[in-house]
Amino acid sequence: MPIQVIKKNGKAEPFHRQKIVDSCTKAGAPPDVAASIADDIQKTARDQMPTSEIRVLVLDRLGRMKPEWRKNWEQYEATKKK
Repeated sequence: MPIQVIKKNGKAEPFHRQKIVDSCTKAGAPPDVAASIADDIQKTARDQMPTSEIRVLVLDRLGRMKPEWRKNWEQYEATKKK
């Protein structure tokens, strides 16, 4: 059975590795790096894990690799919330 994650609104949905890849590449990470980050997260993800925890893990990895990528992600999120 696929791992389920819990979104901000409380709904469960299957874990989608590609969402992490897409977000990382939009933040500036090369596709191979984005895929590696997504693979790492997928290995550590647990059933019913909140997407907010996944976000923290992704941001941590982006920031350690290149702080600009983390900043890009956070700036994009800020524009989505408006």
